[in-house]
Amino acid sequence: MEFIALTPGSFLMGSNDPQAVWDEKPPHRVTITQPFLISRQLVSIDEIRRFDANLKLNEKFAPIAAGISWTDAHRYCQWLTEQTGETHRLPTEAEWEYVARMGRAAGDDSPLDPAAAHPLGVESLVGAVRQWCLDDWAPYESGEAIDPSGSSGSFFKIVRGGALDEISVLNEEPASRRPSARGGAGANFGPAKGANPDLPFGLHNIGFRVVKSNAPLALPTRPVIFFGQQAIKQTTRRPVQTPANHPHFRRRTMLPTPPENDRSEDGMYKADIHPSFRHHNHSPGFEVLPNGDLLLIVYSSNFEYDPAVGLVAARMRSGADEWDFVSPFLNTPSVNDHAPMLFTEGSRVTLFWGNPRADGHFPFQYIISDDSGRSWSQIHYPKVVGPIGKPGKPQPINSAVRDMQGVLYVSSDSTGPQSLLWATKDDGESWHDPLGRTVGRHTTFALRSDGSILAMGGKDSHLDGYMPKAVSFDGGKTWEKSHTPFSPLSSAQRPSLLKLASGRMFMAGDFQPSKGLTPKPPDIHETGCYVALSEDDGENWHIKKLSAGMVGKRGFETLGYCAARQSRDGLIHLITSVTYPAVHYELNEAWILSPEVTEAEIATANTATEIANVQSHRETQPDGSSIEWHSGVANDGRTLLHGEEIWRGPGGKFLRQVHWTLGRKTGEELLYDADGILRERWEHDDDGVSRRTAFKPDGEIRATSSWRDLKLVPGSAQRFD
Repeated sequence: MEFIALTPGSFLMGSNDPQAVWDEKPPHRVTITQPFLISRQLVSIDEIRRFDANLKLNEKFAPIAAGISWTDAHRYCQWLTEQTGETHRLPTEAEWEYVARMGRAAGDDSPLDPAAAHPLGVESLVGAVRQWCLDDWAPYESGEAIDPSGSSGSFFKIVRGGALDEISVLNEEPASRRPSARGGAGANFGPAKGANPDLPFGLHNIGFRVVKSNAPLALPTRPVIFFGQQAIKQTTRRPVQTPANHPHFRRRTMLPTPPENDRSEDGMYKADIHPSFRHHNHSPGFEVLPNGDLLLIVYSSNFEYDPAVGLVAARMRSGADEWDFVSPFLNTPSVNDHAPMLFTEGSRVTLFWGNPRADGHFPFQYIISDDSGRSWSQIHYPKVVGPIGKPGKPQPINSAVRDMQGVLYVSSDSTGPQSLLWATKDDGESWHDPLGRTVGRHTTFALRSDGSILAMGGKDSHLDGYMPKAVSFDGGKTWEKSHTPFSPLSSAQRPSLLKLASGRMFMAGDFQPSKGLTPKPPDIHETGCYVALSEDDGENWHIKKLSAGMVGKRGFETLGYCAARQSRDGLIHLITSVTYPAVHYELNEAWILSPEVTEAEIATANTATEIANVQSHRETQPDGSSIEWHSGVANDGRTLLHGEEIWRGPGGKFLRQVHWTLGRKTGEELLYDADGILRERWEHDDDGVSRRTAFKPDGEIRATSSWRDLKLVPGSAQRFD
């Protein structure tokens, strides 16, 4: 392997170029203090074969070893170190950008030309094959960095040298060749060992080059923990059961506007909305977590297949009557993150999602949490065994089911108006395609009392003019198909199906298709949306109009893309997207079965007016941080937060102080960073307006705004430069 010597130096890393995305900012001074050697060429297939002859690689890019995972590239560097006695490793992204900027004027971020010679002779910095770097991804910090080595605890390893998505609606390939452009993927992104060798999953366009250096690097920076993962209580108490015969209905706003349904970039900036957020928040994953919290994860986009699309999260904490302000969660750099789906089983929560445009993408990937979303595993990529049918799209839907034999099924779109279930018999060690397909895209699934799988609906399909249904008695291999009493669905519509603790089946959807396909059946006279219950596993339905529905982008009341789950207190939680705004319905079976449409007067009001038996609680987290809070039982049967809540970090510094009244935040709320520096102050007034002040690290005010029911009060946002 031929190496080129680099001398120490400083450069401006990152960019404010108009094409730069948010994680390339701010530009900051980086100093490389020690010389290092970098391989002239990318590591070849022959060199990898000497290390491990069994690794499956993407031969399309021969002789370069593309399709290798970061984990195996790192293992190769360790092996090379052992073979030679000299320290070999992957380059840091700072070293990669330092090399890429050689011979350029400071701040020049124009695209690198694959055909142009590098001043020092380094080959293939950009071109057909991208390159792994040593670092975990992290947002940049202002100020000078010396020999940086990235973050610790990120979901992603840095990739440099070009776009990772196969197709970009914005045609960003030239922009992705800029020296500052960043990409990323999970450490194990690559062909799964033991998978069907004829399948293309993991055969991506990422290779790597090697650095030879004994120089120490700076310690990784502290991982970024966004608000939705902070102070997650693990204590679970038996919830108070709402009387089964007492109808209950509640509607809440989930996501703030902006960013929701607001295309104003100027308004987003003035309102101090994180730059990863977009106006189109869609295809939600939703769960009731083991600790009783509700978790929403949704993709945030301007264009659905833009590489900048990422996943954002909002949480309604157990005992609260309102949702937290949305926070960033998971955003694969320069890769489209799509269609999140959450599944809770016992104490484990799994998030499935797709990267539908990434070169070498899998049918899905997933991360696991065993502490209600406080921490998550690294990304798991499925080992798909056996044959597959028509290739599915990497787009999970809204349901997963485990059958009576212990097989777990995860729903996903297939080709055209069809859906499928990916199945695992060994808890994720391997996955297979049962080969059957339903009638309709975005089908929703549930397990029936006899162990068969019920599949309802899907857009862009119908049977005899009605929404289709399908039942499988053999684990998704074959489906018996018939029609339902419901209307077929089309664009921007996805129904939801749920087996309730009572044994009933719950269904939610729209009374009419949004466009095209076919008119609604002549015996359906209602418009808008509905909820329904079945006593016989989906054969017959009691249907009730949801007259508190929200208007969607097609101009009528709709549930859009919805998802439903049930909490241990018996309440059904139904959430929407592609509506103005996205909302959370909280209802019970008694309300669905009641003859009166009673939700109008209580749809947005807190149903609790008094509280009793308020108790104090304290919980210490594994890292030494702590939470103190108070809760009691309200006169509507719910256990609600009531009184002071304080979060402290491992060293005892305040992280959050907030006061609750009947599950609503009142008075002053203070949020601090890990160093104990005040970053946000909220003032929650009795009239329902919350005034927000955001601070810079030096204590200066960055932005102010006012909000009512998560909607920005017009004219209230100011940003200070």
